[in-house]
Amino acid sequence: MPATRPSPLLIGMLFALGVSFALAISLNRFAADGGVPFLPYVFWQSLGGGGALLLLAAALRRLPPIDFPHIRIFLSTGALNLSFPYMLLAYLAHKVPASLLTLGLALVPVMIYALALTLRQERFHSLRFGGILLGLAGILLVLVPQASLPAPGMAGWVALGLLPSLSYAVNAVLVARWRPQETGSLPLAGGLMLASAGYVLIVMAATGEDWWAFGGSFDIGHWATIAAMANNCVSFYLVFEVIRRAGPVIFSTVNYVATLSGMGFGMWFFGDAPSAYIWGAVVLMFAGLFLVTTTGRREDKED
Repeated sequence: MPATRPSPLLIGMLFALGVSFALAISLNRFAADGGVPFLPYVFWQSLGGGGALLLLAAALRRLPPIDFPHIRIFLSTGALNLSFPYMLLAYLAHKVPASLLTLGLALVPVMIYALALTLRQERFHSLRFGGILLGLAGILLVLVPQASLPAPGMAGWVALGLLPSLSYAVNAVLVARWRPQETGSLPLAGGLMLASAGYVLIVMAATGEDWWAFGGSFDIGHWATIAAMANNCVSFYLVFEVIRRAGPVIFSTVNYVATLSGMGFGMWFFGDAPSAYIWGAVVLMFAGLFLVTTTGRREDKED
């Protein structure tokens, strides 16, 4: 059952997961700067990380059965939580500053609530709906003013960079509904990554993409790919474990940490300098995040 009050261990997991999410976006930029093609980059980090986790699961005798519930969770989470968002984020790594790409993470809880409301899994709460409107206002503050972005014409790329957030939100809802309860987070994370590798392999074969396969002398791009393998092992294990322990609503608060960490990494690693509009959008999105994840629970208790 989801925890009603986060324990110190759960809070530590949330912080680690938030930093891991943010680090993934910076690693994308390092790989792109190192000349690694974005499709092989996602393929190798998925294959390497998934293989490592399933080998560990085999050593611990925790391999999952191959049945419909497990195949369903592997295929859905592999697409929604890794292959689609990571391919898109890796593609955008050279087009949008890393600090801007992490802004979309603040919208994940808002999107989770909007999806649950649409599917009638949640009741309407005025303050939570106000949180959705604040999140939308934050998006508009980034996309509409010409002075908000580092370069003209970037608004379309930033808007495209919001799609991974929607993918993450759908994934969180499905994990809570479809996870086989008898299976641990370690093999589920491994299966997710191998499923993602399969998706990307199909795309690579269809497009005739170069395999890359760690060719050439080792440089920043090679090390970024290896670091992404390790980072994914931590990240996707924690995704399953936090949702198992706390449910998707508390899980969504990880985006406080992810957004601030991502913006910090962008400024530290790449010298990003967010405009006043971007910081204003952060304030609006965090206010919306607070209303969606905190106020709604209070209203539920009052009801």
